[in-house]
Amino acid sequence: MADRMVVGRIRSPYGVQGWVWMDSFTNDPASVFEWTPWVLKRAPDRVSGRPAIERIETAPEVWKLRDKGYVARLVGFPDRTSVESLVNCLIEVDKNHLPQLSNDEFYWRDLEGCRVKTLNDVVLGVVKTVLPTGANDVLVVGGDAESIDRKERLIPFISQTVLEVNLAEGAIRVDWDPEF
Repeated sequence: MADRMVVGRIRSPYGVQGWVWMDSFTNDPASVFEWTPWVLKRAPDRVSGRPAIERIETAPEVWKLRDKGYVARLVGFPDRTSVESLVNCLIEVDKNHLPQLSNDEFYWRDLEGCRVKTLNDVVLGVVKTVLPTGANDVLVVGGDAESIDRKERLIPFISQTVLEVNLAEGAIRVDWDPEF
């Protein structure tokens, strides 16, 4: 597991004094402002022409809740010109900032990469990502060389379907028909 975790994204500049609109990907959106330092990263974007950003370390100097979300002013970025280069950067923090979860709760990032097997030990593949759907989360399981086939499956992350999660072994056991 990585030492850092993505918790948000810089959306766009806000005003002329170095403020940015930002998205928080956490249940308590304001918690990201307590978790410092922030490490900003971005993959290259061919559409906008924005180059990759490998690593910029900063922290929120001050932040506010507005009608359309959160805005923050970042240490080391005093004006609009300096923050324009940060658009679409992901915000990573040290994973130790995140609260401990109960035994039946999991961070999505910890589920990614887990091998998924049925009750009959049929390997369906590896969790590629987790999708929020409103009603329940859904595991996106991609087939690989060790699985029954190369199909991608969407498996609801609910107690009737996901019977066991063993993060130490990187394994998830599901009650799921391989034909789905």
